[in-house]
Amino acid sequence: MTNVPNTSPEDAHLWNAFREGDENAFGQIAQKYYRSLFSYGTKFSKDREFIKDCLQDLFMELWYKRETLGDTDFVKFYLLKSLRRKIHRESLKQQWLTDEDELDFDAEDLGEISVEQQIIEVETNQELLQQLNRQLAELPKRQQEIIYLKFYENLDNESIAQVMSISRQAVANLLYRTLKELKEKM
Repeated sequence: MTNVPNTSPEDAHLWNAFREGDENAFGQIAQKYYRSLFSYGTKFSKDREFIKDCLQDLFMELWYKRETLGDTDFVKFYLLKSLRRKIHRESLKQQWLTDEDELDFDAEDLGEISVEQQIIEVETNQELLQQLNRQLAELPKRQQEIIYLKFYENLDNESIAQVMSISRQAVANLLYRTLKELKEKM
């Protein structure tokens, strides 16, 4: 398996301590990844309370099932994949969706940049960013999701494959096709 960005020996240590019942380690994991998970979840639903509920349920399930969870050095994409499944299951319960492939990934706010960056680069990058956002919004939802995971969550192809439940080759092909389409349109 390839090296995954944002993966550290500390993550593996925290994960193992959490599995052994260390509440502090569990809290550190939740604190470290909550924002990123919430941001990812909001791409599937605009209902922020629904996403918060899914995250709370996910963390509760993890805590109660901690002794049966497997070992992982890749905590971030384990959590991303778990959240994706959780949103899908909860959406089905609410009869919002009928198929996992129809998860409605929303890339509307992918182009947001920090205040500092806006101050420094607003004149030179604003038009380009708007054009990129328009092009991203026109992509199919699966392509929007792969761009988000690759460039906003900094996951490698192996990790994306696991999160999206597709093969590594399918990730490479989809990513190549998506970037080629964006480049041609830009």
